[in-house]
Amino acid sequence: MNMPRFFWLALASIGLVSTVAAQGSAPAEIPAKAFFEWPTLSNPTLSPDGQRIAMVVPGPGGRKILALADTATPNRRIGLAQFSDADIRDVWWVNDKRVAFTAIDFQSPLGEQFLGGLYAVDTDGNNFTYIVGRGRTEESGGHIAIRPLRWNHRLVRVLRDGSDDVIVERINFTDRALDFGSRSMLRLNTRTRAIKELVSDEPRNARAWALNPANEPLAVRTQDDEGDARVLWRADAREPWTELARYNTADDKPDDLSPLAVTGDGQLLVQALRNDAARTTALYTYDPRTRQLAAQPLVGLDGFDFDGGLVFDRSNGKLVGVRFVSDAAGSAWFDPALREVQKRIDELLPNTANVFSCDACGSQQRFVVTAWSDRQPPVYFLFNKAAEGRAALTLIGPSRGRIDAAMMATQDFQRIPSRDGQQIPVYITKPKGKGPFPTVVMVHGGPWVRGQSWGWEADAQFLASRGYLVVEPEFRGSRGFGDAWYRSSFKQWGGTMQDDVTDATRWAVAQGLADPKRMAIAGGSYGGYATMMGLVKEPDLYRAGINIVGVTDIELMYDIGWSDFAGSLWQRKGMPRLVGDPKTEVDMLRKASPLKRAAEITKPVLMAYGGQDFRVPLPHGTQMRDALRKAGKVEVEWIEYELEGHGFLLVENRVDFWTRVEKFLAKHLR
Repeated sequence: MNMPRFFWLALASIGLVSTVAAQGSAPAEIPAKAFFEWPTLSNPTLSPDGQRIAMVVPGPGGRKILALADTATPNRRIGLAQFSDADIRDVWWVNDKRVAFTAIDFQSPLGEQFLGGLYAVDTDGNNFTYIVGRGRTEESGGHIAIRPLRWNHRLVRVLRDGSDDVIVERINFTDRALDFGSRSMLRLNTRTRAIKELVSDEPRNARAWALNPANEPLAVRTQDDEGDARVLWRADAREPWTELARYNTADDKPDDLSPLAVTGDGQLLVQALRNDAARTTALYTYDPRTRQLAAQPLVGLDGFDFDGGLVFDRSNGKLVGVRFVSDAAGSAWFDPALREVQKRIDELLPNTANVFSCDACGSQQRFVVTAWSDRQPPVYFLFNKAAEGRAALTLIGPSRGRIDAAMMATQDFQRIPSRDGQQIPVYITKPKGKGPFPTVVMVHGGPWVRGQSWGWEADAQFLASRGYLVVEPEFRGSRGFGDAWYRSSFKQWGGTMQDDVTDATRWAVAQGLADPKRMAIAGGSYGGYATMMGLVKEPDLYRAGINIVGVTDIELMYDIGWSDFAGSLWQRKGMPRLVGDPKTEVDMLRKASPLKRAAEITKPVLMAYGGQDFRVPLPHGTQMRDALRKAGKVEVEWIEYELEGHGFLLVENRVDFWTRVEKFLAKHLR
């Protein structure tokens, strides 16, 4: 990859937009590209001294570049760095005069991507350093003094202590039997690439570290190949490690304890399970001296796991707030002054969810605010605490200026009953007009991930803009809703996991939202699997299916030797426990195989795959396509993007795919 070019260029200023609707007359229908192009403004980040903002914006040649702006004039941007053959992606301030960033190539398909690497440059364009490689030849060629560190180093945090240093973790692959995936904590100089081990006696199988305000790793969670986890602690680096907890992650109800950080007074901040019905996780303090978990959590969310970020004041090391996700993302502030800042921002932006970040939180006067809603993609503002009224808020810019919020659909979160008495979380995106609507049931991938949170979503909004109701169930197994909901999914591919999708579909019909004669099921990865199984199990419910890079046969997940998890711990230990054992549960897995039940599918299918997909390799698609065509009962529309992977990165491919989806749905649901 070519080295970045540094330049000074005054970029065009951006006009003020409403957080409800863009200015000017809107077209009758927003083009597909407006939904699926990459944001034109991202990652605005305030310098430690609060004087400048770094951000990613479009530059010459259509590439995303790193730009700076003074906080007095946030719309007047000065270009700092760009690549000729890549785009800048994430940005961090190392100190007031130095910025670090990563790269991606938005003009190449997913199958031709490398990792993000790590780079740094001074704000005057000097002293560029290529710090961490992207998995290319330059990591092993040339003199050690000039080549970057290997790709298995990842930025963990910036120190903001006035130095040029950051904290990175190194993923170790040296001893596959025990240390595969273990992490080592390093202090790295962004000018010289010099590294310093932060732990000289690192425990084996270290997976997650907790640091104190002085950036000392004093607690760690380890986990071996059998799922045995330990939480280790010491008061300072001179002491030996002491075991605080031990449990096996495969237990039905593990005594889960995950260290997140160490406070200045030596308390652990941990994520731990509560004894509520859903067994949700919450944020607790833990005293390592008495080995006692606090009786009450610092942050607990009713019906949701705490899985957020901690906000510390750099000037004094105190925990001042947390980020969290319930039905939507938000913040909770422990500091009264920051609660007042949040209140003022919310009063100025009453129609959006608003989060802000801080560094030296107690003394900081300016804050970057991200505002969004179900209808509004993120818009970025600068808030000045010293100013009064609306003068306190200055627009930095919208992430997607071509999206008119007034034309977008509303999104709602519901918990609906399942057939076995559980509660299924569901997101409903409702188009304009009166139902019942033609409907697309969108099933998320993973499957053991969180699907959605409340906010603007390109796929759902595009479909809603074309008149479709979008139903997105967080079926059992989805993370974020308690350990009980997660574990109830084990060995339920095609079983109760699929029933949850069906129950959400039937609920939408019963509510008068979905037209029972015009419904399709769609999804990517596991969602593609659920699409095919939905057509198998519910031949009269759905009129069509859209399978995006979907698994079609569980046995293929074990058999295809070039998948990216072939031979991995997940395939050897995780899949037999969570999905099914191919040696002892053959009948169950075959019953849950859309490929082996292809002759039962009677509704048309659109299938789209990437030729360079190593997560769900192409035979999942081609064998399913061929089996359906051989059965001769359904129309199969086949799309293959030869150089894409597990998803589609090129804007032209994303637009092409969703344009085909639009035509496919119009043909079969109208």
